[in-house]
Amino acid sequence: MVGRNEPCPCGSGKKYKKCCEGTQQQTIKKVFLEEIEHVLQTFYNSYPERKDIKDYFELVQQWKPSLEQNLQRELIEAVALDDFFFHQRHDIWLGYLKKVSKKVIRPALKELLKQWETPKMFIGQVEALESQYFKASCTITNSDLYIRRESNKPIPEGMQVFAFLLPDGSGEKDHYLAVSTLIFFPNQYKQAFDAFAKEYDGKIEVDKFLQNNHYNFWVKLVETGYNGEEYSSFEIEVIEQTKQFLLDKNIEADRLIEILEDYLVEKKPKARKASAIAAGAIRFAQERNLLLNQSFTIKEIAESFGVSSSSLNKYYQELLEYDNVLV
Repeated sequence: MVGRNEPCPCGSGKKYKKCCEGTQQQTIKKVFLEEIEHVLQTFYNSYPERKDIKDYFELVQQWKPSLEQNLQRELIEAVALDDFFFHQRHDIWLGYLKKVSKKVIRPALKELLKQWETPKMFIGQVEALESQYFKASCTITNSDLYIRRESNKPIPEGMQVFAFLLPDGSGEKDHYLAVSTLIFFPNQYKQAFDAFAKEYDGKIEVDKFLQNNHYNFWVKLVETGYNGEEYSSFEIEVIEQTKQFLLDKNIEADRLIEILEDYLVEKKPKARKASAIAAGAIRFAQERNLLLNQSFTIKEIAESFGVSSSSLNKYYQELLEYDNVLV
C-alpha cells in the first residue's frame, strides 16, 4: 500500500496524496457500487424460484380484488413482489444474503450485507435535491433521510415517494438506496399518504406498522383515485438515454419513443441499469426499421451505452415480444 506522503507510483513526482489518491478512491468507490448493483440485480433475476411461485401468485390474488379496478396487473404484481420478498417470505431474502455472503471477498460488502437483512419500507415526501441524493421526510415520523438518486434527472420537491430501502454503503447516517425502482407520486395524492399516516397509533414500531399495512397503503391510494400514473426516475432515465443516443446520431424516431414509453409503463421491466433497456430499445428500433435506415452492430450499441450484449439482448427480446402482442 502506498503511503500518502510517498511519491505517487504514476511517476509524476508528486506525493501520492496530491496526485492519484483521489482518483484511486473514486475507482474503488465505483467498483463497490457496481458490486452492490450486481447483488441486487442478481436477486431479482433469480427469484422467486419455481417452488415459491405458487405462494407469490396467491399473494397477488389476495391483492387484486381491491386494486385491479384502478391498477394494471403488472403494477399490482410488482408491489406485491416486494411485499412477498420482504414481508411475507422474508426467508427468501435472508437465504439469498447468506448465500451471497459466502462468496463475497470485499470486507466492506460483506459488512454491508449484514445491514441489509431487513429492507425498510418508506413513504414520504421529497424535500430537497443534492448531487447524489435527495432528502425526504417520512410521512409518519417527519424524520429525514437521504435516498440515492437513480439518475441526475430533476425530481420536483413536494412529490410523494414510496420505496423499500437499504443502507447504501456510504457509511453516512440515514443514507439509503432503493432496493427496486423508486416510485414518485404527484402531490395530489398527499392526502392518501396523510390519511394512511393517521392510522398509526404509536403502539408498535413504525417499521412494524408499515409491514402490517403495506397492502392497506395501496388501497388508500386507489380509494383517492390513483390509477398507476407513478413517476419513476428510472423510467425517465431510460427514455432520456434513448433520446440522447438518437440525438447524437441525428435520428428522429418518435414511434420508438412511443412504444418504449408504453412498454415501461405496462411491463415495468426489472433492471438495475436504465442503459440496458435503452440499448435494447435501439436494437429493437433497428429490427423494426424505425431508425431511418441507419444501422449499428450489437457491439456498437452495447459500447455506446456501456452495457453487455447479453443485457442489451434481454430487453431487445422483451420489446419484440411486447410489440408483437400490440400488432
